Amino acid sequence: IFWGLRHVSVHMTLLQSHAPRSLRRPKGDTFSCKAEDDTERGSKDLAIQEVRPGFVPSLKPLPLERNTLHVTSRMGLAGFIPGAAVHIVATMAGLVPFTMGYTVGKLWSLAGCKLADSPSFKAGCYSLLFANGIFPTVLYDKNGQLVPLIDVDDRETLLRSTPFMVANHISYLDALVLPLALQMPKFMSMASVRNYPLFGTLGEDLDFVWVNRGSKGSRSEAVQAIDAHVQAWKPGERPLVIFPEGTTSNGTSLLDFKQGAFMSGAPVRPVLLKHTGSWDPAVTDYLMTEDGARVLYSDGEWAMNFWANLLHSCTVLVCEHYIPSAEEKADASLYAKNVRQYMLEKHRELELVCKTSRDQVDTVLREWRQRLQLQRRFVAEALDAPKTRLRMRLTKRHQRNLQGRALES
Repeated sequence: IFWGLRHVSVHMTLLQSHAPRSLRRPKGDTFSCKAEDDTERGSKDLAIQEVRPGFVPSLKPLPLERNTLHVTSRMGLAGFIPGAAVHIVATMAGLVPFTMGYTVGKLWSLAGCKLADSPSFKAGCYSLLFANGIFPTVLYDKNGQLVPLIDVDDRETLLRSTPFMVANHISYLDALVLPLALQMPKFMSMASVRNYPLFGTLGEDLDFVWVNRGSKGSRSEAVQAIDAHVQAWKPGERPLVIFPEGTTSNGTSLLDFKQGAFMSGAPVRPVLLKHTGSWDPAVTDYLMTEDGARVLYSDGEWAMNFWANLLHSCTVLVCEHYIPSAEEKADASLYAKNVRQYMLEKHRELELVCKTSRDQVDTVLREWRQRLQLQRRFVAEALDAPKTRLRMRLTKRHQRNLQGRALES
């Protein structure tokens, strides 16, 4: 019981450090949260949401529909205790092979090898992941066909062929799923995590890139860290995973991308993740129940839901690498915009795959891509229509001029 409570305490400490959106700001009596309207309008209208006293709204406003998680009902204490008891026992059991794998991996590193490349360490991490009921399925977009990554030959070389991976960010669980799904890449983390027990040590062993987000120059430090990684990276070495959205959302779409990951002009490999379990672990500021009431969603309530639910399935889609054009290399905003548009299309494909039976996936994807191609053609024709009409008018005018000159002569 002591070790189980201690594990819960460490887990809650991690949650508090990982989500600075609602925990480290002064609290007052009442607050109002301003969130951008999700509809595309010319004006910047804001949707005002009143919240209860004692809560702090998001520091950075997000579109309200992207910052709200829709649920049927809220978790109660009666539903939390049985699942938490099973979780504690399973976690204790999973810590045994994890500790053994980590110990063997550290001995492996004494021989000059990286801990991230240790098979025993990876096996221990998988044991801890499975003990917590987290079961990821990893797919690879191979020439337009989605195949299990485990069936791809030399998948480690494939995943280490670009200096960066850009992924959508939905939940705290992303930091547990993606390292194993992507063969232990590097991550960028807050410098304060370095001082945490266990997590700081693991971050050091796994070569995390530390950034002090609390300083005024944190943005420039992040850009410098990204540039340093690009300069030092060589094909076959571990890439750096970046969440270009900069925060979490409910996973229904993608937020606008930050430009930091694209300023170097280096190729990136897009990665998309979708949680498919009965409980949606998305980290948002708000919950909306079936009766239409919107309430604040605290990290404590998220942790209760995690411990109460025993199974957490998810699907990871590894896309083809994206090589920027000369225009995209010169304009980071254009590069970020085009990668986001590409990931939006793949995000829709991933949603279709998760909702479709395996024997119908190819047919559904083929029909979706045909509709998308037809839509692109209509858009291109609509954009080109004014130019076409202008060319027709100029051609007719030129023909009339030629006819007039012929009559005069």
